[in-house]
Amino acid sequence: MAEKRIGVVYLTDGRRDDLTYASAVALGLNHAREIDIHIVQSGFRSTPPPAVLRVLQAKGHRLATHTLSTVDRGLSGHGHITATAYEKAEAIAAASDHHDVVCYLDNDTLAMRPLDLAAAAPKTQPLAAAPDLSISTGFDNPAFFGNCDKHGLERRYFNSGLMAINVSRWVGSEIPKRYESAIKTHADFCPYWDGSCIHIDQCALNIAAHGAWETLPLEFNVQKSAFQTTYWDRALIRHYTGSEKFLPAKAYRIDSKERSLLSRISHDCRELGLEIPPADLGLTYWANGLRRKAERTKISRLIGQFLAV
Repeated sequence: MAEKRIGVVYLTDGRRDDLTYASAVALGLNHAREIDIHIVQSGFRSTPPPAVLRVLQAKGHRLATHTLSTVDRGLSGHGHITATAYEKAEAIAAASDHHDVVCYLDNDTLAMRPLDLAAAAPKTQPLAAAPDLSISTGFDNPAFFGNCDKHGLERRYFNSGLMAINVSRWVGSEIPKRYESAIKTHADFCPYWDGSCIHIDQCALNIAAHGAWETLPLEFNVQKSAFQTTYWDRALIRHYTGSEKFLPAKAYRIDSKERSLLSRISHDCRELGLEIPPADLGLTYWANGLRRKAERTKISRLIGQFLAV
């Protein structure tokens, strides 16, 4: 019996589908085997750009779209994180009937070099994910460790921008059901921050998982807190957390690897209308790195300490 393809799920409200389709193409160009990519559209229906379909199909991948009915939970988003983020479990469910393993990806991720998401599939748990580098290290929240101890939570904390899921274990674990409850209680109080919190869906997912997850190597999800560090340079997948994404491309934050990848996507998928800033020998990027030296040194030290534990 042939092994089922891995399913990859993106969730979108349509506001930044330049990111969604560029991310999907980057993954398709770099993935080692054929995969099924599912674009889950919240509250709308739209046809993927034909060039995106052509590029993915030429690599043997399949692309499908699904539409979710928007559910009003009475909860708002926060800044660049919209209320659509609450629908991650529903987006995963939309593709679950077709796959044994589903990988959820935020649309602000870029696959930078050859990879195989089969290596990310959880071995014994429902879920596998990479640590959140800002939170797990105490970089953003120095009180994180004490708050975990205070509220009886594990000190492990994952970033929900990439989640590899064993579908049968995920359903049997009742994590989706606990998540629905957790997002409501989290809206009033976050135990990780011992008060209010901007991570509207991620904390709730960590609470719902309750430690039932496997830790992936950092390379599978290197968040932008590690920007311009060796971890960023070695990433299989870069995750552009925060309000500034990989599009529109800006000279001060695009390195040669990113420029090469986005230029290829721009050439192959002209319908996306990507604009790549003129090359300046990397001087603007270098100057930004010089300006950020103290911040870069601090996060590198904290990640090193975290990995050594």
